[in-house]
Amino acid sequence: MNKINIGLIGFGRFGQNYFRTFNELEDVEVRWICSNTINTRKEMPLILNDKIKTTIDYNDILNDDGVDAVAIVTPATTHYKIAKDAINSGKHVIVEKPLTLSSKDAEDLVKISNGKKKILMVGHIHRYNPGIQKLKEDIDKGKLGKINYLHYTHLGNGPVREDVNALWDFFPHTLTILDYFFDELPLSVNAKGACYLRKGIHDVVTVDIKLPDNVFIVAIGSWLYPFKRMGLVVTGEKKFATFDDYAEKEKLKYYDNRPKIINGKAIMEDKGYEAPKIGSGKPLTNQLKHFLDCIKSNKTPLTDGSKALKTIKVLEYAQESLKFNGMEIEIK
Repeated sequence: MNKINIGLIGFGRFGQNYFRTFNELEDVEVRWICSNTINTRKEMPLILNDKIKTTIDYNDILNDDGVDAVAIVTPATTHYKIAKDAINSGKHVIVEKPLTLSSKDAEDLVKISNGKKKILMVGHIHRYNPGIQKLKEDIDKGKLGKINYLHYTHLGNGPVREDVNALWDFFPHTLTILDYFFDELPLSVNAKGACYLRKGIHDVVTVDIKLPDNVFIVAIGSWLYPFKRMGLVVTGEKKFATFDDYAEKEKLKYYDNRPKIINGKAIMEDKGYEAPKIGSGKPLTNQLKHFLDCIKSNKTPLTDGSKALKTIKVLEYAQESLKFNGMEIEIK
């Protein structure tokens, strides 16, 4: 296959990140951009070249037989319809998380993509983060020992969503990482939150998750925070691990100072930390390279529709718990 021709649907902040990243890759060419936002359409001439067609109707892209695949970077409420139309038109699809806002719609997209033999990949970007990948590697090697619990933090000063709450905005990341690390469905989930900016849309959400083998997760997500922060602490029986995605260096650290109980007393010895070398490459670049490779090699993406479906099912249980102010709900 020569260059893969892409139609980009959605040209907001993250859509423009997709555009810049595609332009840095050699085996792809952005042919179309769709945006129905007036402000971004005004900015387009400053960013785009004369070879790229623009439209306010994504069907113009789907009707172009020269387009091999589309990237959908639009509000979550639009994902299902656009992705369904794109797959039915014979395009491979990558869509930003969450894939849909219901497991029923996600199941439908998986069924259609399988029937059409088209790639359906979801932009769970942290699955392609070199630091997260290194941590997964060392967890599997037993470097941390048996995992006891994780504390996950994902915060920022916006963007404030209008179509989904903080649960659906931040926790697809959390659940994707947990699925990657443990490949286990949670046993139960309970979620609490609060609404401050808009009635009925939670700006801050906390979630407790129980996994098999007595693994416990505490997570928080909010767009009401003075700066961006994404990180996690993993507590193992041998070591602690910390990951800070916004650290300029030493994003991943391993600490050997876990408390030990000796003769009934808690003993702690601070042995400092080590910062393992992690792979290079930006997560979005790695993600889009993987999408293109899946198209060329006709292989299943690491974050395909079926993986995203597992995440959405858990989110639905968490949303139910949020509705009942933190009631623990068993996942079936």
